[in-house]
Amino acid sequence: MEHGLTSENMIHYSALPWQVSPIELSPPQPAAQHWSILGREPVPKLVHNLGNVTSRAKNFPILVQISYLLFGERIPTLAHGVWQPGPIKKANIRNFGPIEEKLRDLASGSWSYRLAGAENQRKRLQVPLAVTQCNSQILILWQIDVAFDDMAQAESQLVKVWEIGTKTEISRPIDHIILLQKSYSIEHVTRCRHRPLDDGEKNTSPTLFTGYQDAAGPGETVEMLDIRTVDREVLEMANRFYTLTEPMLRSVLAHDLLAEFPFDFSGDETRIILHQSTSSLILGRSGTGKTTCLVFKLLAKYAAGSAVTPERSPRQLLLTRSNELANKLKDYINRLMRTLAVSSADEGEHHERELSLPSAEDNEDQCETIFELEDGSFPIVCTFARLLELLENTIRNVDREGFPIVNNDGDAQEHERSDPSEDEYPRWHPSGKDEPPRFVDFQSFKLDYWPRLPATLTAKLPVELAFAEIMGVIKGSLSSRETLDPLTRNEYLQLSSRLAPAFTLETEKSRIYDIFEKYQALKLHRHESDDVDRVVKAIMAVRENQNLQDYLGASFDEIYVDEVQDLRCLEIELLLSMVKDGRAFHLAGDTAQTISQDSHFRFQDIKALFYNHFATEASLMNQPGLARPQLFMLAKNYRSHQGTLGLASLVMEMLWDGFPETVDKLEPEVGQIHGPIPVFFLGCNAQMLASSDTGSADRPKETLDFGAEQAIIVRDPGTKAKLQAELGDKALVLTILQSKGMEFEDVFLWDFFTDSPCPGGWRCLKTKPENFDAKRYAGMCSELKHFYVAITRARIRFSIIESDESLAAQVADLLKQNVSSPLVEVTKSSDPDFLRELISLRSVSYDPGRWSGRGQELLQRRQYEDAVICFRRAKDGRGETHATAYIAEENGRRQASVVNAGLARSYFRTAADKFIELDLATDAVRNLERMGEFEEAAELCRRKKKYAKAASLYERAGSFNSAADCYHTASNYDKAAGALQRGDLTDQLVAYLVENQQHISPNCFHRHSRYCVILLKEERLLPTSFVPAIKLLGTPDEQERAFISYGMREQLKNLYAEQRKAKKLFLLHFKAGELAEAINALENDACPDSDDSLVQVVQRAYDYFFAGAIVCGRGNDRDIFDIVRRPPSDPAGVVIQRIPEWVTAHRIAAQGRELLMSGEFERMEGGLVKNFLELHLLLNQPLVKGIKQLREAPFRILQAALDLAKLLSSAQSCQNPLALLLAGVLEIDRKANHFVLLSWSPLRTAAPTVRTDEYPRVATQWLLERIASVILAFDARSRDLWRVEWPLRCVNYLIFGSCRKLSAGTCLLSHKGLSVADCTAAISLLVKINVIFCSSSVLYYKRIMGESFQRSFLGTRRHWLEILVQELTFISSVQRCSQAIAKAQSDLLAGNPSQGAQRGPLIVASHIEGLLFHRLGREWNERNDLSSLFEQIQLSQIFGISLIKHPSKLDRSADRP
Repeated sequence: MEHGLTSENMIHYSALPWQVSPIELSPPQPAAQHWSILGREPVPKLVHNLGNVTSRAKNFPILVQISYLLFGERIPTLAHGVWQPGPIKKANIRNFGPIEEKLRDLASGSWSYRLAGAENQRKRLQVPLAVTQCNSQILILWQIDVAFDDMAQAESQLVKVWEIGTKTEISRPIDHIILLQKSYSIEHVTRCRHRPLDDGEKNTSPTLFTGYQDAAGPGETVEMLDIRTVDREVLEMANRFYTLTEPMLRSVLAHDLLAEFPFDFSGDETRIILHQSTSSLILGRSGTGKTTCLVFKLLAKYAAGSAVTPERSPRQLLLTRSNELANKLKDYINRLMRTLAVSSADEGEHHERELSLPSAEDNEDQCETIFELEDGSFPIVCTFARLLELLENTIRNVDREGFPIVNNDGDAQEHERSDPSEDEYPRWHPSGKDEPPRFVDFQSFKLDYWPRLPATLTAKLPVELAFAEIMGVIKGSLSSRETLDPLTRNEYLQLSSRLAPAFTLETEKSRIYDIFEKYQALKLHRHESDDVDRVVKAIMAVRENQNLQDYLGASFDEIYVDEVQDLRCLEIELLLSMVKDGRAFHLAGDTAQTISQDSHFRFQDIKALFYNHFATEASLMNQPGLARPQLFMLAKNYRSHQGTLGLASLVMEMLWDGFPETVDKLEPEVGQIHGPIPVFFLGCNAQMLASSDTGSADRPKETLDFGAEQAIIVRDPGTKAKLQAELGDKALVLTILQSKGMEFEDVFLWDFFTDSPCPGGWRCLKTKPENFDAKRYAGMCSELKHFYVAITRARIRFSIIESDESLAAQVADLLKQNVSSPLVEVTKSSDPDFLRELISLRSVSYDPGRWSGRGQELLQRRQYEDAVICFRRAKDGRGETHATAYIAEENGRRQASVVNAGLARSYFRTAADKFIELDLATDAVRNLERMGEFEEAAELCRRKKKYAKAASLYERAGSFNSAADCYHTASNYDKAAGALQRGDLTDQLVAYLVENQQHISPNCFHRHSRYCVILLKEERLLPTSFVPAIKLLGTPDEQERAFISYGMREQLKNLYAEQRKAKKLFLLHFKAGELAEAINALENDACPDSDDSLVQVVQRAYDYFFAGAIVCGRGNDRDIFDIVRRPPSDPAGVVIQRIPEWVTAHRIAAQGRELLMSGEFERMEGGLVKNFLELHLLLNQPLVKGIKQLREAPFRILQAALDLAKLLSSAQSCQNPLALLLAGVLEIDRKANHFVLLSWSPLRTAAPTVRTDEYPRVATQWLLERIASVILAFDARSRDLWRVEWPLRCVNYLIFGSCRKLSAGTCLLSHKGLSVADCTAAISLLVKINVIFCSSSVLYYKRIMGESFQRSFLGTRRHWLEILVQELTFISSVQRCSQAIAKAQSDLLAGNPSQGAQRGPLIVASHIEGLLFHRLGREWNERNDLSSLFEQIQLSQIFGISLIKHPSKLDRSADRP
């Protein structure tokens, strides 16, 4: 029966009444009006409500309510933390409403319940359990408990929910809870059972308690639990709890099982997370929650910072040494932050924000420099090696290209430096471009260096400790902080054993320093560097460049480091140099675990580094805490039980007493639960350990085997090899160093004391600290640390097995002395049940899944031989192949180190083939690289779409084109261009830069474009690459000069068009004879008044354009109409005025002779346009060939042609504009004597090979020949027409008026009578014809008119003169008209020699006189009849006196034969 929890029924709730404990209580009023509810099982989802945080200091919030920031709103309104219920079945989720209702009732203090468990179970409970019914099936099992309330900063009562489920399900954990409550302290039970406060409304409120007690402390009288009798579920129940909140309920209702929630924190953890006034140093042993504090401190600050300034989230960096740990942390934080939502204050909306977190290991397609990090990249979780890589790339870019400088507003501006001198960063030497940089880590030191060192130096020296001494003491210790140089030999030899406890003898130190010197020399020879070298170079670069310091300070707000003991002092020095804020560092670690391959660490050293960095700032700001980070210590261990922690705490106490400078003091660790104390098995040999014979049939032999959760830990590799050979694959055997960082349920420490190098030191452990000779027993520092690490590897049982019991027995006795309770048990081989107890420790079940998981863990840790054993036990063939592939690779490296190239190559090929078989491309590629098979490796990467890696491999193989393709595919455009340049693929580089300019960074593009211009000047590019190369030039003026220099007209045109340079574009087209394009390029400012020369050029362009249209017969050319519609700007009107004339001429030429003979043509003003049209039509003979009657002959045009020919015959007139226009020769530059043949020029076939300056001469010659041919054609046409129009007349018809032959049709002469008009017309036409031929005499005598003209001219002229003379000679009134003859004679003799139009008849008269003289001298014998004499006398009488009057004006040259 359910009932409320009141004072009346309190006795039924518990076997004991509510108690008012004697401890000091809070004031009566509770801190919260509602109960916090803790649940024990995790479900993954965190949905936050960020709350209102307003305070901020240096971009970070002052954290006030961590529970509200990280956990969300309490149930129902003010809950503490986040509770994650366990995996709730779908049926439960469908019916979650009643569950939610009851949970809210529990939180509000309105309880209805019944007591849980049977009567006998209730009696054994320290704190009562209650059951609340949700519905007919589901119940809640809960109790009142006490936990730290971060808001009240005190302990508070709360409701702890153990289980939600059916009646059967909630009954199962009760016995487990009984066991767990046995570990409660009396004070804890008292507080749990203290009566809650009453709020006056029948609801209860939790009570606050001052004073803090987090768990049972050492020495308290509590019943011990033997963990060997407790199953795994009890251990899981003892783990952390989760607080129920509103976001939790929403995630459950959404069935989001992939979310992650933070668990409830202890008081110590809360104080660490809340601390923000200084940097934090978190000291705690393994399993005490250091990492938890670090992670949630980061998340809390991130959440608060994002709430205050959503536009810029805190730029936080979480570092660790281990790839494995970094990946786990990244995954965990990523899952937490996936659900980090900003709630709407009004509507309660939750928006999920995805975070882009860089991978801890795979750097494919990631940022390469710190410059590329954006706010969305944070928080970054990565290894220190990854950070160092980013920093190196950043420094390299600073060295090479300049880098962003931060201004006062915090914005980054690109600052391009001029060529940096080589000594600006004198110690930074980036690796060459042919292969990636090679770094030396421990694996490389062991495989590549150690075998090459002299055996006399390396004999009996552990390689791990030697490497640690070199890296952590000689090169990377605090002593090197100022100079950054390694210790000298004397400095190292004089170093105190407390600071370098690994090697205490001077002979050992001397050998170590010899190894260091040889290692340094070999490293220099191999062009490699180790981590310390890289860190030193980075520190120096940061120290020497203030701008870089400022940029790094702006790039990171906070730095968190987990397992800081694995870092060297110089690495911490680098981190402190990156962020100049004494509150920005939060480091967690344990100096007791500093036994890694290269670490020597103490928190005291960190404090010294902090003081050196921030003391000045702290003094100036009057905040001493800035230089003194707050040290927090965690003693509560969540991983191990009190049985092993008691021994571990004692060992740490011994270490502190004997070597206080090597470890940090810490309170003894306290476990969540008690367990079995460690057991010494003395006198056990390897055969006994491997034996399966228990002498009992209770347990079959096949079940008595070691499991995956058990490990045998030995001191050194030699002992491991020997023991592993004895055991075979039955057990996993590890050295202490190999086991660091791993956990097992059971750990067997083998022969640790038997093989101890300093047994005397163990015997002196129990002496007083002041009597312990630390110098004499310096090796004990390392021994104790090793022993501590071995102890803390065990989660349940820790056994010490010794074959020789002499020293071990003494140590066991020492560990039993002066302790309140035994810390160890001892079993000797002489005991009757010794073997049975030994074998009983083994696993009783075979779990292949666990073996495979353990193998994968060892694979990640590079312990491949051990991984092979695990995979074989798991029968995991793939895993075994994977491990053996790594082993083959290591063997190859060993062989390569001793210069056995053939065998090394064989091993690498085996490894590569195995990796390819497993589809592990990255590992296969690495081995192919070691073989030098770069092409094959690149192809493999390309197939796997790892384009960036493929590109670098192609470069190493010399396939730069393929490298560029891969870089381009990977969107790394800068590197693609660089690959083409390095491969001397110049033409491809030019094309790539042009096509991808928008993707390439400005600095890179500028550098490569300058290189391409150099290639262009050196003529190292193909012609097809000229244009793209020039386009890479920076300014249009530079491009213009280059295009002009290389004669790239088309590209120059495009440039002018793009730049809207109309004048230059016009002139460029004009000079090429592209007149239509030139005219189209004209804009409104093309013809300003002030530029007369340009106006003349534009006029010439229009003239030649229209002339070409007429010559080519383009009657309907669209360009002509466009030009007419778009006349140029011509303020003076010169160009526009002539356009209509050309339009008319074009129309006349297109329509032919009819329009030419029309009045429109006659109305055209005389000038260039009309002259061109006349002569063009004449020279092309349509005018001559089209003459139908002699009176229609173009005598004026023929005379103009003759006048032009005479003008061209003079030497100074060879560049006549009309002649050039007719010939299609365009004058470009008179001074340079530069001419261009237009496309329509008839000279293109006449003068294909003539120089341009000869074009005017050729044009003159062509024109004269054309005129000559026209004259000859005119002669032929005139003769034909004369015979038709003026045939011979029949004398009989003229005299008698009839002709007998006419009627018979046999007379072919003309039978038409003569009239005065007919005679006058005939003589007039003959005069005009003779004017043409007589005017041509000058051209004939100059012999410039061509052979055919010269050959026929005299006969032609005489022919027409003879006809004229005949017509002018009076024979009879029947055959001649005396009136017409007299008028013609008068006209011939009345011409004016000074006027061209009237000069023609005189020229004819002169040539008639010459004809008469010719006759007197040459034809007298032929003309001696009476009629001929009378003819000569008549002509002499007519012309004699007139010719004498004008002797100087006439051409009196005699006719020549």
